[in-house]
Amino acid sequence: MKKYDLIVIGGGTSGVSLAHRAGAHNWQVALVEKSKLGGTCINVGCIPSKTLIGSAKVLHMIRDSGQYGIRTGEASADWPAIVKRKDELVARIRNRSYKNIEGKTNITLYEGEAVFDSPHRVRVNDDILSAERIVIAAGARTAIPPLTGLDKVSYLTSTSVMELEQLPDSLLIVGGGIIALEFSQLLSRLGVEVTIIQRDQRLAPNLDPDISEEIRRILETENVGVITGFNVKEVGRSAKGVYVSGEGATGTESISGSSLLVATGRMPNSDRLNLAAAGIDTDQRGYITVDNNFKTSGEGVWAVGDITGGMMFTHKAWHDSLLLSRYLMNNEKIEPGKRAIPFAIYTEPEIAGVGINETTASASGLNVKVYKYPFAYQGRARAIGKIDGFVKLIANKEDGIILGAHIIGPEAGELIHELITAIYFKATINDLRDIIHVHPTLSEAILNSAWSR
Repeated sequence: MKKYDLIVIGGGTSGVSLAHRAGAHNWQVALVEKSKLGGTCINVGCIPSKTLIGSAKVLHMIRDSGQYGIRTGEASADWPAIVKRKDELVARIRNRSYKNIEGKTNITLYEGEAVFDSPHRVRVNDDILSAERIVIAAGARTAIPPLTGLDKVSYLTSTSVMELEQLPDSLLIVGGGIIALEFSQLLSRLGVEVTIIQRDQRLAPNLDPDISEEIRRILETENVGVITGFNVKEVGRSAKGVYVSGEGATGTESISGSSLLVATGRMPNSDRLNLAAAGIDTDQRGYITVDNNFKTSGEGVWAVGDITGGMMFTHKAWHDSLLLSRYLMNNEKIEPGKRAIPFAIYTEPEIAGVGINETTASASGLNVKVYKYPFAYQGRARAIGKIDGFVKLIANKEDGIILGAHIIGPEAGELIHELITAIYFKATINDLRDIIHVHPTLSEAILNSAWSR
């Protein structure tokens, strides 16, 4: 048996970050990763998908260059070259993660799957590791729905679609969340005929209806088919490749395509850890339950990141590990429940938000005022030809404190940071009005939204 001050299960963003902080605190750390360092984000999530999106965006810009007075020849996608660029970038970032670990004498990397065999003790291959403190950062994976016939057809996930040797002629995407939005536009721009099939009545139902409708309109202008209110019951092989059947607006319908992408959400990796051996509880969906200090029901065990549910974003997982390190190593009081966690969706235009949205405010009975300003009225947006979308602010009607901010528009993922800061410091609408913004910039849409009525 090998004893450590800390065992970290999972070598993704939160696990690696926590291991480095503990190592810097002179703790002896065992870091366990069953696949590749970097987790979902580096290997099969944020970085590779955004690299592919970047290539598709360049192709789209070239094809759209006529509106800017630029003449070009015929442009086309070289999918193998696009994938190679993605793979090389991912490898460089991942290799840096390994080198950073190799340079630390008090961090030991174990490559294999960690399984609890008792409290304070896990087994990794033939090694038994023990520690008074164990942190689970084992993440989540693609959730596969129990659809009739799905086990009899070949289907893609958000991981395997990025490893295709060649693109399909057509693609059916089951699901209408972030993965569906990003991949539908990406693949459509590369020449694939894409159809989104969504059970809900609108895309991305966690967003406000006006944002959902705006992104639907934009996707449809780029020839992405969108079918909402369709409850998929069965999939199977067809002459074209694959079919999806279920209940739609006109009754039972069947839709065919050459390939199928399942994008119906994520599920936690908690089922692989033998949590019962350490007395660790989960909720009905399998997510590990934690208290305000990320403490699980197991003695000496904490959990962070996607495996605890909620908003599954790399930046949230990283911040979980930051707060937990402060609690474990410095005995600081932490309050993760009070955070305003932002998000971004990398369609074009991008979608980003932080804090409550208008729908939640209305359902909660909050007395709020909504401020909204379209990019179509913004000089810089018109100059660069990016006029879709708007900025939307939700403020307390009595004192003007900003409670939420949502943007669909050019560079929304960058622009949202001003509003993250505003919410963090409890700024008001009047505070935003008093801040000088450079002219002409896209950020003026934030200033103008604060002045809107």
